Formats: sequence, structure tokens, C-alpha cells
Amino acid sequence: MADTALIQVLGAIAYGEQKAHDKAAERAAAATDAGERRAWRTIAAEELRHHRGFVRRLRALGADPERAMAPFRPVLDRFHDRPPDHDELRAAVADFLGEGIATDLLVWLRRVVDDETASFVDTVLADEAGHEARAATELRRLVRASPLGPWRAATGARIMLLRMADSGPATGLPLAAFLRVGRGPELVATLSAGFMRRLHRMGVGPLALLQRFDVRRAVS
Repeated sequence: MADTALIQVLGAIAYGEQKAHDKAAERAAAATDAGERRAWRTIAAEELRHHRGFVRRLRALGADPERAMAPFRPVLDRFHDRPPDHDELRAAVADFLGEGIATDLLVWLRRVVDDETASFVDTVLADEAGHEARAATELRRLVRASPLGPWRAATGARIMLLRMADSGPATGLPLAAFLRVGRGPELVATLSAGFMRRLHRMGVGPLALLQRFDVRRAVS
């Protein structure tokens, strides 16, 4: 694996972690419940640690972190900076699936990088496991509280996919960076299996089922 490919991947991840920190900090500031505020502050601190750790790995490889992150700023900004979904359940779906995609990318990355980077990724995965578990608990609570919970969760999953696809012509840039590292089929299989597994945990069935839902109705 060429260092340039790894630098591209670490640049994408480092900026993604920065965006995750910013969003968690915003949620902490907006929280009215003290426990919720503490939880989001903890998550924000962990995401900032991840960002700084990946920046250190970039510097260790002789890369300029700002230059490495720059190609990924437009697409990640466009995806993360959309107005928040005011439907609480759909927003929880996006949180849960987003945490899952990030985790699956890191699990795959750990298999293909050098030992020092892999050791750091292990510490990130330990934090991300807690983030995903929290997101899953909140999503289950909201699904159970709604008589149309599974339907709304399925609609939320499809909306998230559409928004990912609509983030701009550079949408595929972060994924392309990962593919250049190598073992592309394994990466695609990891992401696909993880997404399907989480849909099953949500109780909404296979991805094909989502085609039956009218997204225009869901977002109206």
C-alpha cells in the first residue's frame, strides 16, 4: 500500500472526525437536559481526540494534515451541514446508520494499515462502540413509542441514502480514497453487510423493502 493512498484515507477520516466533534458540540450546547448535555460533551471530547490522533498519524507519514483533509471538505461539509431533520425518529436513524458506517470503515481500515495506525484505530473503535450503542438505544426507544415506528425507520434509512447520494458530484471521493488503499471488494462487502445488519436490527427488513416507501410523503 502506497503512503499516498493511506494519506488520502487518513485525511478523509480526520476531517470526518472533526465534523463529528463539531456536531456533538452543537448538540451539547443545545441540550436542555443536564445528562444529555454531559453525554454529548463526552462524545465531542472523544471525537476531538480521534481527529487529533489521525492528524498525528498524518504528520508521522510526513503529510500536511490540512492539505490531506482539503479534498474532502466540500463533500463532507455538504453532507454534515444540512439542516437537521425535525422528525426525531428519522434523525435517530441517521445517527445510528452514520455511526455504523463509520465503525465499519474503521474495522476494515484496521486490517490494511500499519501496526501503529492499527493500534490507534483500536482506541477509536472502543469509543465508537459506545457511540453506536447509544444511538441504537435511542432509536429503539423512538421506534417502540411510535405506532408507525418500523415504517418511519425504513423511510429514514432511505432518506439517508438519498442524501448521501445527493451530497454532490464529489460524493464518491472519500470511498474512492479507501478503494485506492486496496482490497476494494472486501471494503464494499463490509459496508454492505454492516448496513443490512443494522437495517435488520431496526426491524425494517432488506434494503429492497425500502423501495416501497414514498419519500416525498415522508418528508412533507
